[in-house]
Amino acid sequence: MRSVIAAVLVPVVVFLIGPYTFLPSLIEYAVARDVQSRLGVEKQPEVRLRSDPAPEMLRGEFAGGRITLENARLGGVRAQRARIYLDPFDIDVWDTMRSGRVVDRKPLSGDLWIEVSEDEVARLTQARSDVPVEGVGVTKRGMVVSSEATVLGSRFPVDVEGDLGLRDGDLVFAPQGLEAAGVPVPDELADRLLEGTGFEYSLGRLPYQTSITGVETGEDRIVLEGRVPSIPLGVYPGG
Repeated sequence: MRSVIAAVLVPVVVFLIGPYTFLPSLIEYAVARDVQSRLGVEKQPEVRLRSDPAPEMLRGEFAGGRITLENARLGGVRAQRARIYLDPFDIDVWDTMRSGRVVDRKPLSGDLWIEVSEDEVARLTQARSDVPVEGVGVTKRGMVVSSEATVLGSRFPVDVEGDLGLRDGDLVFAPQGLEAAGVPVPDELADRLLEGTGFEYSLGRLPYQTSITGVETGEDRIVLEGRVPSIPLGVYPGG
């Protein structure tokens, strides 16, 4: 008799309290483990999934969610923080719980937001600039590259102001102005400096066939925006 009661009560308990207690954590953990394994990142991402209303989770229907990665290398860039804002998706909840791996009915997809620190931007600039780079400053107005110029045997600091943009998926710095701390700079030298500080940096092959569609500058950082068309789950590399 007790076994019969237990057999009846367990599904009822799962149905009533599962979507509000243990079920979200189990599925979020499975998604996080899968993403970590596929991307090869050191720290497990933070995953937050959302069903509306909550019991829809029992059917595997999710209204969206968010995946957050910290200090992860994505393509040729180290992201200070990256977030994927998930579109609605479906997974097989029971198969996922039974196998310990996410079994999806509809692959995850969503919008991507990548925050890149000023230090990382400086590294990218130094790797591609044709002139010595003493420093890089990033603000909401754009980017400033600090370098040096030599006139009549004297060296003095110069700041080159410009904008960051995208060209065929590559990060591009387009210089627009030059400041030389009050020192007159001959036009020919100014033109050469402006040309030399411009650079183009390939973001490399991003995971999940991600495409970068925009870039914005902020205080001490840049933000890359893009789209993740499909996040396959449930099959680990080599597995």
